[in-house]
Amino acid sequence: MITIVVKDHQIKSKLPEGFHFANQVLDIPANQVYDDPIKVVIADDNHESLKMIVGKSTTIKIILEVMSEQVVKQDYNISLIVEQNAHVKYLLVSELASEEALVEHYFTVNRDAYLDLVGGFVSNVIDAKMHVDLVGQGAEVKMRAIAVSSDENKQNLDVLIIHKAPYTIGHMTNIGIANKHGKIILNGVEKIEKGMKQANAFQTLKGIITSDTATVEVNPILLIDEYDVQAGHGATIGKIEEEQLYYLQSRGLTRLQSEKLIINGFLKPIVDEIEDEPLKERFISLVNSRI
Repeated sequence: MITIVVKDHQIKSKLPEGFHFANQVLDIPANQVYDDPIKVVIADDNHESLKMIVGKSTTIKIILEVMSEQVVKQDYNISLIVEQNAHVKYLLVSELASEEALVEHYFTVNRDAYLDLVGGFVSNVIDAKMHVDLVGQGAEVKMRAIAVSSDENKQNLDVLIIHKAPYTIGHMTNIGIANKHGKIILNGVEKIEKGMKQANAFQTLKGIITSDTATVEVNPILLIDEYDVQAGHGATIGKIEEEQLYYLQSRGLTRLQSEKLIINGFLKPIVDEIEDEPLKERFISLVNSRI
């Protein structure tokens, strides 16, 4: 795996062949197939902006790690443009110790391009905004995000998908897991603009609380200005089903072990995408410490 380190608006590592960086824009060449993931690390940089452009007909997996142990105010502005017919699998892991962090993430998906977007949020206090524009006919995004909060963690996650072309597909699944005094707000908004025929929009939001003092709020919203579309949404909030816990406890697990096993099942789609072993181990350890 190749790692690209970004700090102070500069690249601190060697770029892969064909990549180009200038004016905080990382260009990834067209017509390429990258078998190994590219990891981009924004490390201990409180105010960073970065734009990534994946060239036409390129297939790539990008792992973006936003990490800082500093508790000062932090803000990040990151964007990704997926050019025509490109296929991108994109994993974002946000691990910020700040008590006031803002992560704004903008995605643009062009004609016949596909974006598989996965986000894992284990920050302390964060406002995270993930905005996807489907601007070309046949553009598709599959969005999955999980936020885990405990103690006094507060995480607000706003996900917005806008269909700006016909025959586009946008699916989102967002899950919030809160323990102790943790708080999570999940806002899922999907908009189909007028004239965007045969667009397909579906969203699922799920909140799981494991203590009486934890809070999860989910807000699924569909804004549809066109009749010839398919759209639907669903939302649930609650504790882990007692039947599931009873079954696992009857097999010899404690209640806490049972809760962790079930919650780790929800996390599996994200964990499976982390091919960097140190990052995977740290993510799993941090999540399990919160539940």
